[in-house]
Amino acid sequence: MRRPVLLAAAVAFALVGCGKKTAKNKTPDSSPPDAPAGGSGGGNSGGISAAGGVGIVLNPSAALGGGGSGGAVQAVRKAARRASAQNDLKNIGELIEQMRDPVGRMPTKEQILAELKQYPKLLEGVTEGAYILTGTTDGGGLWAYEVDADKTPGLAVIGGRAARTTPEELRPYFAQMPQQPAVPAQPPAQPPAQPPQPNRPDSSATPAAGATVTMKDMDDIRLFIDTASQASGRMPDVQTVYGALVQSGSPAAKLVASRAIILTGAQTRESVWAYEAKAATQGGMIAGPNGVETVTAAELQRRAGQR
Repeated sequence: MRRPVLLAAAVAFALVGCGKKTAKNKTPDSSPPDAPAGGSGGGNSGGISAAGGVGIVLNPSAALGGGGSGGAVQAVRKAARRASAQNDLKNIGELIEQMRDPVGRMPTKEQILAELKQYPKLLEGVTEGAYILTGTTDGGGLWAYEVDADKTPGLAVIGGRAARTTPEELRPYFAQMPQQPAVPAQPPAQPPAQPPQPNRPDSSATPAAGATVTMKDMDDIRLFIDTASQASGRMPDVQTVYGALVQSGSPAAKLVASRAIILTGAQTRESVWAYEAKAATQGGMIAGPNGVETVTAAELQRRAGQR
């Protein structure tokens, strides 16, 4: 009886020792610890938890499949801009179409801009450079386009219809447009020097062949000399008068340069200020304090102080 009891005690001791050894030598579980309530586990940044709750997304790029939130936001914004541009350019095309006259003539760019003041959103898109008005006169041409559509695929209004285009498709339309004149790098040259002219009528002066002097030409000269002399208190010299005619674009400038009109360089208001060349020999128009008059050659000589 004693031996079986001792054997049973030995077996029980061995079993206890084996159990402790097994627990001591067990490999650590690599599984993460239990997640707190409402979470999905320490190895995840968010998402749906094992308990069925929705966690906070701390890493949007993971939730978007690794594409990154920036790319997604940009894609949404680009789509919104495209939709807006499509609608805006469609409206601009319809507006221009309504402005065309009965024969189909296109409005100018200035006329379109004036009309767009009634549509602030469209005007803002044009003035800020999002949409470009070409000012074309061709009803079937390129009316307007989205900025950079000449470089990358974009939107354009062709013949009144807004559509997606490529730079290659727009190239022929740009080639048909008149080129803007280049801005001169240097300021325009000063008017050519006026050759010295006599203060008094010169009977030997030969009128320019084929030149026609009108009363308006003579009055342009009279008006400037009269205004300048009253403002400054002294008579302007020949160069000053000629320069003013050139600057104002008066046809009289060419007549003075060709000597069809003679500037006397009068020093007093009472004298003759200018005369057409033929007046010295045949009679003609003069300009002076009394306005523009037609006198004989003898009268011109008398008024100029020659006998």
